[in-house]
Amino acid sequence: MAKKDKLIKTTAMVTVVIILSKVFGLARDVLTAGYFGTGMENDAYASAYTLFYFPVLLFNSCITATIVPLFVEEREKYSLKHSNHFASNALNLFIVASLLIAAVMYAFCEPIVKLIFQFDEAGIALTVKLTRIMMLGLAFNIASIVLSSLLNAMEKFMAAQLTGFPLSVAVIVSVVLFSKKIGIESIAWGVCAASILQALILIPFLAGWFEYRPVLDIRDKRFHRLLKLAGPAVLSMGISEINHLIDRSLASGLPTGSISAMNYAYKLITFLLGILMVPLTTIMFSRMSKQAVGENKSAMLESLRHSIKLISLVALPIVAVAMVMSEDVVQMIYMRGSFNMDSVKLTGGVLFFYLIGVMGFGLRDFMNRSFHAIQDTRTPFMVACLVVGLNIVLNLILRIYMGARGLALATSIASYCGLIVMFFLLRKRLGLLGFKQIAPEMVKILISALGCAAVCLLMRGVAPEGSGTLGAFGRLCATTAASFVAYFALCLVLRVNTMKELLGGLLGRAKG
Repeated sequence: MAKKDKLIKTTAMVTVVIILSKVFGLARDVLTAGYFGTGMENDAYASAYTLFYFPVLLFNSCITATIVPLFVEEREKYSLKHSNHFASNALNLFIVASLLIAAVMYAFCEPIVKLIFQFDEAGIALTVKLTRIMMLGLAFNIASIVLSSLLNAMEKFMAAQLTGFPLSVAVIVSVVLFSKKIGIESIAWGVCAASILQALILIPFLAGWFEYRPVLDIRDKRFHRLLKLAGPAVLSMGISEINHLIDRSLASGLPTGSISAMNYAYKLITFLLGILMVPLTTIMFSRMSKQAVGENKSAMLESLRHSIKLISLVALPIVAVAMVMSEDVVQMIYMRGSFNMDSVKLTGGVLFFYLIGVMGFGLRDFMNRSFHAIQDTRTPFMVACLVVGLNIVLNLILRIYMGARGLALATSIASYCGLIVMFFLLRKRLGLLGFKQIAPEMVKILISALGCAAVCLLMRGVAPEGSGTLGAFGRLCATTAASFVAYFALCLVLRVNTMKELLGGLLGRAKG
């Protein structure tokens, strides 16, 4: 129980930092939506950011899935000195690789954009220009990912979460000061500046334990092992973003604003995932990596089961309310300036179908981490290939009948299919997972969440429709409050033990 309380307390602390970061991020998105709406300029920026973020995604998947378990293994088996030498070499090699990729992307940006997106000449030219601006900061972005992973490996979780703040602050400042002069380019320069700040902000937290060494050894066997593990991890960890890239590519052939709507909807999804899933996933990955080094399979499985219960308890009611009130959520957050009611309806519809897949996105990522903790990246890679293939097939079918909403639905369906396959494969790898132990608890949580959704539907029919941001905010507050009260009451009536553990951990943290 003490370990569970500590997990809850640590998760709560990290969640607070992430919530603050995500709130700043949401403010950034609200500001850019008000300035640029869902027009062609924003479609070009969303497409350019996708191209910039794609190599970031590949590096991020490679680094986060491999450095943590390998760094922990070096530290536990040998010493911190050994692990620091490995980490310094990896950092330097990744920076060199990112500089090479940035140069290639900069040089061949125009043919890449033409290959992926179906814009006119003006849209192509703007997308190319914005992509090249952002590429200038790629190496700094990759360096910050390595440093964040090292901080997580040392269980300095809150420091590693600070990188979200520079992006929000830099973009907000750039848009406010320079958007009138250079338009949408202001966001691209903000992203470039943020990449530099993200690396700089982490350096002070390395003092006292990390000694950087200017080593560049491509023959390091530990780095070879990292690359061997990283290849499959690149696709398996980045599957959601890869599917989103496919969605955006197909959306470029739909009416103007479709890409922007998908972009804003997906940002709300990442906001939810960042608050609900990322804190626990980050903490448990480091913990399960330690347990894997000690070959403590029973402890790993207990961590897995407990995390699934905790994620479901917190996420399901929020997802239920967000689905019922999807247009109200979009209206409250984005509707101002150039973002009008037509934008709200388009974005709200896409958001609803993305919300269907939130649990699939989050739990599949957690299952990926479980495999990576035991240094198995091949299995998630094979599942990822299946998910990408299924998503493409579903995209091509549902796009015809549902437009941008069909692209979102296809991604959600594919995520659950991948999750189901991963459960069976993990059982094959580790034996019985003990999920029968948590089945009664999961059923209780699901019943409570359905009750929450029913109350939300009832309240939506009763509460008057609001006009503008304040009206939507008032309607959302009323429906959400009633729905969450019903959820909490049902959890108590059904005796959901995870709720008691969560409350006990939070109260213990408050007293401490």
